[in-house]
Amino acid sequence: MRIHNLLEEIVLDKIDEILREYGDRHPEGEIALAEEFRLDVACYVLNRIDPLYMVSGRGLAYLDIDYLEKLQRDADLFTLVHQGIQRILTVKRPHYDEKRKYAEPKDGYYFNFPIIKGRIFNSINFAPVYNIDVLIRHNGKKVEMIEPNWQNPYSIVENTAGNFYFWPKPIRGKKEGEKTTFELEVVVANGEYEELKHFFDVSLVCESGVQDYFKINHILNVKDIYLVPKEEKL
Repeated sequence: MRIHNLLEEIVLDKIDEILREYGDRHPEGEIALAEEFRLDVACYVLNRIDPLYMVSGRGLAYLDIDYLEKLQRDADLFTLVHQGIQRILTVKRPHYDEKRKYAEPKDGYYFNFPIIKGRIFNSINFAPVYNIDVLIRHNGKKVEMIEPNWQNPYSIVENTAGNFYFWPKPIRGKKEGEKTTFELEVVVANGEYEELKHFFDVSLVCESGVQDYFKINHILNVKDIYLVPKEEKL
């Protein structure tokens, strides 16, 4: 049994309702067809309301009796969704060009990767680096991510303290319990630093089904990476 935030479904339903109308009336309506745009709006709204968790039917009863009395839910969500749409439109991302797709099959056996986290520093002053792209590869090829909003290469910006994150797409296996080790490679190529390639292994056990939900304790921390600045030419 899992803990479930009832408001996730309610928020997504409200977003779908508003985006259907939005797509017909606004020049940016095509973006409303992007699944990742929808999810970014949902995150905007859910981060601004209190969650309502349940593990049984009692939670549903609480929603009907108490929560509707405490908040004018529909009015609040209507306002927040429209605010979210306007906010997300100001930070359009490349994957918004992808229209919603049917989910890929999740049955069968898979090697489910953890989220991969790393940090990159300047080897001279030990300051976090930024304005660089980090690529992750396997067998010399760019690793596909689990969803379009997990990007490869990953762009490190100034306010992220040199951190990068990847979540590789699960790879099909043959049977449950099968074990294998994947050698992955982090590549950093930037004009201000010497090119760096960092190799590390990820050992996985094949599982039944795709694990596509975020688990905070399922993160692999890569050893800190230090870049050497290129010498200035005289």
